[in-house]
This record gives sequence, C-alpha cells and structure tokens, in this order.
Amino acid sequence: MSLYRPMMSDLLIYGVIGTLTFAIGLLAGYVATTEYYRRRFVVVAEGVRDADSIEPLIDELERES
Repeated sequence: MSLYRPMMSDLLIYGVIGTLTFAIGLLAGYVATTEYYRRRFVVVAEGVRDADSIEPLIDELERES
C-alpha cells in the first residue's frame, strides 16, 4: 500500500502541471490573437481614414476570408 502512495502523488503533481501549462497556453494564445487583430484593425482604420473610403476595409475582409 505504501508503494502506491508516491505514484499517486507524482500523478497528481503531473496532472496539476499539465493543467497549468494548458491554461497558460490558452491565455497566451488569446492575448497574442487579440493583439494581432487589434494591430490589424488600427492599420485598416488608418487606411480607411487616409483613403476616405471603405475600400481598404473591404480589401481586408477579402484577405481574411
């Protein structure tokens, strides 16, 4: 019985580490994606302002789809 306790403890530690790395990966992916599309929005908004038309917005929508 004492042989299984260290194995279960190790399994619990690895499970917690796996859960934490998964959560950190999700958070990092969310932040990176949000930052990327925020920058793209600013670039497209500047293009719309400079062109005084919505044509750059339509071009960006075509590129993204």
